[in-house]
Amino acid sequence: KYGHADQVEIIVVNDPTARMAALQGGQVNMINRVEPKIVDLVKRLPGVTIRAASGRGFYPFNMFCDTAPFDNNDLRMALKLAMDREEMLTKILRGYGEVGNDMPVNKAYPLFAGDFEQRKFDPEKAAALYKKSGHSGSILLRTSDVAFPGAVDAAQLYQQSCAKAGIKIEIKREPGDGYWTEVWNKQPFSLSYWGGRPTQDQM
Repeated sequence: KYGHADQVEIIVVNDPTARMAALQGGQVNMINRVEPKIVDLVKRLPGVTIRAASGRGFYPFNMFCDTAPFDNNDLRMALKLAMDREEMLTKILRGYGEVGNDMPVNKAYPLFAGDFEQRKFDPEKAAALYKKSGHSGSILLRTSDVAFPGAVDAAQLYQQSCAKAGIKIEIKREPGDGYWTEVWNKQPFSLSYWGGRPTQDQM
């Protein structure tokens, strides 16, 4: 049963550790974006309840398609097929989510079309496309704790799956302070999150 509040104050706390500390210390009554890897620990805190809710948000690996080397479709497809999405769901999200399919619309939207073939981890095909792209050397991927819960671990897991396709990913862990002003929408390959919209036309 839910009650009501006369007033709600929203406080932005980007650092996940500080956000969790604020909940434990009683400075806030509710937090969102709890890291999946600590959910079981949080459940044991006295007076704390975990509520999992499906939503329209998603966690993308953003590539600038007009910037080398990501302006090469073979390379982009190689990077997509080199991601083990099921492993991401299991190890990073701990099952709290669904596998994405390289588009911003998911099942939470009423007009979602579910007849697209789901892309799956295919290191052999990824390796062939990577070779076809003609690219050589490492590819820089930027991440941060503030990108989304588990984003740093996700980058490392992606690095490992890409290695199985012969693709070398170099990870740069950026500080949370300034990530949304200096990295997001400015660097060609980075991790991010995107909140949902009322309708899929707005995505």
